[in-house]
Amino acid sequence: MSSVTRSFLRYLPRRRSLSVLQLLGIACGVAAVIGMLLSARSALWSFTRAIEFLSGKATHAIERPVGPMEESVLTSLIRDPAVDVMSPVIDRRLRLADGQVIKVLAVDPFLDRDLRPALLKSRTLTTQRQDRSGFFTFLFDERAIFLDESLAARLKVYPGATIETTRGKLRVAGTFPNPSAEPLLLMDIGHGQKLFGLSGLIDRVDLILNDDTSFRTRWSQGYRIQSVKQREKMFESMLSAFRLNLEALSLLALFVGVFLIYNTTMFIVVSRRRDAGILRSLGASKREIAKAFLSEILILGTAGGALGGLLGFFLSRFLTGLVGATISNLYFFLRPIPLPFSIWVPLAGMLLGSAASLAGSFFPLLELERLQLVQTLHGRAPVRLSGQKARTAAVAGIMVILVSILLLLLSRLHVYVGFAGAFGFLFGMSLLTGFALLFFAPPLKKFLHTLGGIAGKIAAGNIRQNLGRTSVAVAAFTVALSMSIGLASMIGSFRQSLIWWMDSQLRAEMYVGSTSEQIEVPEQFYERICSIPGLGGVDPYRNVQAMYRGSAITVAAVDAAVLQHYTHFGWLKGGNENWEPVKHGDVIVSESFARNFTIKAGDTVSLQGAEGPVGLRVAAVFYDYTTEHGLVMMDRSTYLRIYRDHTINSVGIFMDPGNPRREELLGQVTSEAHAINLPVQTRAELHEKILSVFDSTFAVTRSMRIIAIIVAFFGIAGALLTLFIERQKEFGIYRALGFSTTQVAGMTLMEGVGMGLVSFVLSTVVGTILAMILIKVINLRSFNWTIFFYPAWEPYAMAAITAVLASIGAALYPIWKVLRTYPQMQIREE
Repeated sequence: MSSVTRSFLRYLPRRRSLSVLQLLGIACGVAAVIGMLLSARSALWSFTRAIEFLSGKATHAIERPVGPMEESVLTSLIRDPAVDVMSPVIDRRLRLADGQVIKVLAVDPFLDRDLRPALLKSRTLTTQRQDRSGFFTFLFDERAIFLDESLAARLKVYPGATIETTRGKLRVAGTFPNPSAEPLLLMDIGHGQKLFGLSGLIDRVDLILNDDTSFRTRWSQGYRIQSVKQREKMFESMLSAFRLNLEALSLLALFVGVFLIYNTTMFIVVSRRRDAGILRSLGASKREIAKAFLSEILILGTAGGALGGLLGFFLSRFLTGLVGATISNLYFFLRPIPLPFSIWVPLAGMLLGSAASLAGSFFPLLELERLQLVQTLHGRAPVRLSGQKARTAAVAGIMVILVSILLLLLSRLHVYVGFAGAFGFLFGMSLLTGFALLFFAPPLKKFLHTLGGIAGKIAAGNIRQNLGRTSVAVAAFTVALSMSIGLASMIGSFRQSLIWWMDSQLRAEMYVGSTSEQIEVPEQFYERICSIPGLGGVDPYRNVQAMYRGSAITVAAVDAAVLQHYTHFGWLKGGNENWEPVKHGDVIVSESFARNFTIKAGDTVSLQGAEGPVGLRVAAVFYDYTTEHGLVMMDRSTYLRIYRDHTINSVGIFMDPGNPRREELLGQVTSEAHAINLPVQTRAELHEKILSVFDSTFAVTRSMRIIAIIVAFFGIAGALLTLFIERQKEFGIYRALGFSTTQVAGMTLMEGVGMGLVSFVLSTVVGTILAMILIKVINLRSFNWTIFFYPAWEPYAMAAITAVLASIGAALYPIWKVLRTYPQMQIREE
């Protein structure tokens, strides 16, 4: 190691406070990225593992296009020459007494043992004889189940105990290991048919085929055949938009983190400029000085990256639960297992921290390379030069924004183009912060002068004169606050759009049944409710997954006449007259379906029915937020004709306004439902449940907003501390002029508050535009549905409070340094 490098590295322990702050800044930037990436990977890894475990050795699965299939088909399947192994399956959901929803897999243990041998490795008590006893119980007791070990441990139940469910008590005959992380309950298929009321019906048949092509030629008519890989890809496609948004959040965290890392490396270079000048005057070459700078930057980047990797690993333990809850609410139940610790985690952090540090040091080192020896010995560059560079950066920012606008206009090509435009816009606006500080300098000077007298006036001047330090910190804080405003405005607008949608579509007084739990309403119950005199209308709702052009969509069956009379759907064109053709065999499609498949009113969609493909005319397109993959809605008579599936998921009870028997009739329906253990919820309860799911869905987004603000907080703290370290001579002059310690501490505080105020003012503009980009471009391209913009004051008020508190908090440590050091400062030349 050269003497020049050693002299530079002595700087780190000598100024421990700044070094620690810089280290923590890099660590927080890296932790945000590592935490989000690990949590997203945990969810996808757990999902893949669950598919592999539950599929076992099966190569294919056969099922009806929608709904259950007749078990009589098993006779023909077992005789098919392409079938080596087959196993009928009932795959449902069940809610426990504590509200937890678990997966129920009902299989034939004798047919299934060649497909999923791990499932039937039950552990009952201790001896082999008792194991056999538990297995016999599983076969002959209608209420006997096998429970996965982790779920049994959480419920604190053991073989022989019972568990309470919405379908009665179930007895635990044994437990089995379940590596899929999805809570699982196993029972005999005959018992499962009785439990779910599926006499003579099954959900699907898992197969091991020896000839895929010939099997499809014989069974494609009226059935859906999927390989395990196709099923996995289908579920992955369901997660594509969600995964894309996780990646975007990771990139946003990295974006703010890179600002901080750039801020840190810039401070390293700028604050050591005079040291570099002294070394050059003593004979050190530019290359030696550059190597010394890079050594210091790499040490901080590598150490901060390693620490950030460890912090990110622990952060991922928290974020993984949020990601899993979101996937469970929106798509299918998944409880991801956090990834185990690996040496690659800190190594990835070190790589990210050192790479970002090197990238951040490029321009400061380039500037240092261009400076003359006299300028480096002088310390700070002249103010005029800083102002000129701020204007040059502003011109570059405007050019970047123009390119970003072009990318946003081209976002229909791919959502990644839209993301590039959004990031480009944020980067372009960040380049304008130096010019913004010049622009706001006069009013900021007046404000701080009013607030703190001469100390406030000097504080405003310090912000203006040190643009090389303050502009980057303000840019990072502006981006963080803009993210907070933009994401909060988008979430708030989405929530209000969802409320509007619920008020227009979900208008029944009461809902019997539950789609999320796959509870089926008996058709006899529906007919009995329809016969009650005085009810306004009864809507039998069926919601099921189907395939269209190789993608998973949702098909819904309703009573078109009832919805036409009692609801007010949000139509892209027209009004409730759109229901008339639906009553006669047409369909309506959601906006997301229309955008996904480029469908418009008047087009024909072809759906695979029980007897083969059926063409259906699209009568209209409506706004919908139930699924981003697309929804096709039809009258129940059309659904029965196409699919021959009489299943009903829920029943909506509508009442005419002012009906004097309202309470009596609703009470009668409730009594009828409770008599057969059907759940009942009012309109208000359903709306509240949907909103609670919505709020939990955006928990990850809120977490990333908080992380971004913490990262930016370190940026402002680093800027203030660096300014304090560099201006020790000026502080000596202040002391000679009679400034008290309190005045200098107040000056430091007002510098932080001034930067925070400028950041907030800029973020109100940037955040609002970002919200419009997220709503009109990113969300539309990701989910293919329209969110209506609802302006609200709360995001701006929260950003203002955050700006003030973060600015004051960031100034506390530099103020403590002032209070500790200022009384001893003298004017001196080093």
